[in-house]
Amino acid sequence: MTEKRMKMLMEFAQPESLIPQNVKPLFDVWLRDTHIILARDGYYYCTGTTRAPGTENAKLYNDGIRMWRSPDLRQWEDMGLVWSFEKDATWQNRWYAPGGGGRECEPFSDQAHRAVYAPEIHQINGEFYIAASMNWPPQEPGEEGSCTFLLKSASGTAAGPYVDVGNGPLTHRIDASLFVDDDGTVYYVWQDGRVAKMKRDMSGFAEDPHRVPQQHFSPEPYCEGAFIFKARGKYHLCLAIWTMDEGDHLEYSVGSVPQKVSYDCVIATADSVYGPYGERYTAITGGGHNNFFVDKDGRLCATMFGNPVNESYAPFYARPAVIPMEWKGERVHPARRENDG
Repeated sequence: MTEKRMKMLMEFAQPESLIPQNVKPLFDVWLRDTHIILARDGYYYCTGTTRAPGTENAKLYNDGIRMWRSPDLRQWEDMGLVWSFEKDATWQNRWYAPGGGGRECEPFSDQAHRAVYAPEIHQINGEFYIAASMNWPPQEPGEEGSCTFLLKSASGTAAGPYVDVGNGPLTHRIDASLFVDDDGTVYYVWQDGRVAKMKRDMSGFAEDPHRVPQQHFSPEPYCEGAFIFKARGKYHLCLAIWTMDEGDHLEYSVGSVPQKVSYDCVIATADSVYGPYGERYTAITGGGHNNFFVDKDGRLCATMFGNPVNESYAPFYARPAVIPMEWKGERVHPARRENDG
């Protein structure tokens, strides 16, 4: 990054939100939407959006959900595909062309889409679940087309095999997550802060979905990657958002092509899972679509992957990583040590 470019970017980013330069990829695999948990068996499990061998566009086509595990966040074991279209998919095996009004088409044709993305692994009452998104015919006028669904491990282990809980999409739109409150109530969370309480048996929703009230930016940019965690007695709604400096949406051009500068993790806080959520702040500049977890040492950590934008704030592109976090008052930001950069 040029000195001139860095100076301009720094005008739009708070230093406390920047990713420390000593944050490195956990392993060398193309991965987006990194999600990590610490399970009861003592392993960390990692998943995210992956590409099938020989493909470039993971949202056009991929082969399923891959997973890795580690005892220490340093040494990682590749568990391979824990859910695949070939072996495990049922209703998900539909190929369609999003530009053609959701019409079905021949597999692997030029316009054919069939990909699963942004999977998250969760352990609830000892059982492993994966919430995920995939291409799906549009349900509303002007919508790109997508849906979310929920899988449960039939073996009780993170390795699966996984079976569909709802026998079909649970929602349209994207980026499904699960949040477990202190009383054991489970909530399904997706897109930009849409929430629905789950039935006790996790077979579906126990209430009508709704979008939580929150303070929006003006103008409101596109929001995705919703994730809720609870800390210090508060509920923290995390969103992935194309924005800078608490609401300023900065764009620049390379030639005639507009370039979005940064893909950030913003957070808003509430006293109830249903909100209302207050003012958003940028927790991690360049760290959009991530999750938060507590490691074996009791540290709050965030995941990241680095979105492919020219000269972005992320130190690398499409690789899984973990950022130790720290509280500064009521806000959480990357933890810093001397010489972190």
